[in-house]
Amino acid sequence: MRTRPVVAVVPFAAPGGDTRDGAIARQLARRLVERLPDDEAIELRPVFLVTVPEGSDATGHLIFGSAPPPDLAARYGASLGATHALVGTLRHAGGERSLDATLVDVAARTVLARRTFTAAAGRLPHLEHDLGEWLAETTGARGRREDLVPAVANEEAYVALLEAMEHEVNATLLERGDRTRAADERAEALERYLAAVRADAEAALPEERLLVLAAGGLERRDPVHELRALEELATLRPRSWRAHYVLGRVRAQAGDPNGAIVAFEHARSLHALPDEDVVRLAELYANAGAPAPALAHLRRVAATSPAYGAAQELLAIISFQRGDLASAREAFARAEAAGTSSWELHASYGAALHARGDLAEAATRYEAALAAGGPGAVRLSLARVRLAAGDREGALRELEALLADERTGEVAGQARRLRFGLREPEHERELERAGRLAVDGDARALDEAHDAFARALAAEPDLWEAHFGLGLVARQRGDTGAALAAFRRALGLWPDQPDALHELGVALLSSDESAAALRVLEHAAALRPGDAGYLADAGFAHLRAGNLVTARQRLERASRLDANDPITRAYLAELDRAETARKGERA
Repeated sequence: MRTRPVVAVVPFAAPGGDTRDGAIARQLARRLVERLPDDEAIELRPVFLVTVPEGSDATGHLIFGSAPPPDLAARYGASLGATHALVGTLRHAGGERSLDATLVDVAARTVLARRTFTAAAGRLPHLEHDLGEWLAETTGARGRREDLVPAVANEEAYVALLEAMEHEVNATLLERGDRTRAADERAEALERYLAAVRADAEAALPEERLLVLAAGGLERRDPVHELRALEELATLRPRSWRAHYVLGRVRAQAGDPNGAIVAFEHARSLHALPDEDVVRLAELYANAGAPAPALAHLRRVAATSPAYGAAQELLAIISFQRGDLASAREAFARAEAAGTSSWELHASYGAALHARGDLAEAATRYEAALAAGGPGAVRLSLARVRLAAGDREGALRELEALLADERTGEVAGQARRLRFGLREPEHERELERAGRLAVDGDARALDEAHDAFARALAAEPDLWEAHFGLGLVARQRGDTGAALAAFRRALGLWPDQPDALHELGVALLSSDESAAALRVLEHAAALRPGDAGYLADAGFAHLRAGNLVTARQRLERASRLDANDPITRAYLAELDRAETARKGERA
């Protein structure tokens, strides 16, 4: 039985140091490997050349693009268990590209064949196919076949595709060591994939690669570049259900449920979505305050579907939240029968009973939610039920148990505030009044507010609201140092508290710490994407940092949310001046 030839492909070189030609050469070799992944007659394996550091603290890095002599190429091939090694040099002159290809016999360490492939203007997309056919014919894998359709229809699209692939590789290599540069490379990759789609709107490969890259942004806090790329892709290819689907996923992750719903519905109109995604869409409707379409989607999930239990669970939760206990109990029973009753379901049942004043049964459901692994938020609700039932000591026991496990975060902050009110009712009333005085900013009342916050902290040192209040007082007095310290202390107790983040960012801007202010204000705006003021301040921070394109995005979105806000309009006017000045510098 004849052994299938295995060819080790060394990333092609491009003499002359031209960055663009180097990227085209390297990614042309990569495309050659990728176009034959499942070929039964021949196998291609990529060669990765890695430097070996001399010092123990140094790190190796990949070298892309090489034209080694036959003996070295054979050793590369042998390291991969290959029968052959392919080496190439891409040349570019007079609008024409050519590839000098050398095929090496690994066992003999000699040249088996050489050939120069010429790609006249417009023929570059065909080069990978011509080269692949020559490889197959030369190694005896098969005879020549009919020409295959190129990955894209024209050279402009093909070059953009290869450049995008190069930027994507760079982003992968930089991710662990320099995330800022990695993000820049990802943005460039997305832009070049879009350029390929613009040049050939029918090509599937650029869209596929863009979608995979953009989907990687699902875990990022603020996937600005991914969102923009997906929105343009959906415009360029409105019949692509996958483009709308991934856009929906990214919008949902970015905290834009309404935009996610629109994208998912576009996708659903073009292609039937799996039931799991129908449940996800229903949840988006529910979170956006639209229970009717959510329930309609859930009722379409058949009892035979693997997602039926999840659909019934969400249906029960929505019905509980609407106060429709009859429908909710029926869906609850179906979810339990399907084995999908979770702590969320028990907690929603408890909340519905709590709202109706059925405190004993509500406590039972919250206890069931805790037994099913419910988080501290469930215990906080249980404490409130016990307090509403007149069991002050029982409420305090639940709060103590919660705070023994959770020291920071929103739930811990609310639990600590509730415990403070139970233990120190007088200070609680003072704290409420001091908060209003600090926000109003009346200089005559700031001393009173400051003293009230100080007394609250003497009784409860970890009360984040009191630290936040001291920060507001200090900022009103112009004491930026004290304001920064107070806001940072508040954030130490509740790290993602949007108001404290926003106030810290504003204070950092006033102290000319622009880079730190930008990070904090972006974080706050991501947590409150519908708040025009937060978006505007984040946009202004980008403006101060010289990021005019991103500043424009943020400020225009803020203006759409509140067109009459004078601060946003002032920021936009300053941005106009900065853009005009930059154009003048480039002229």
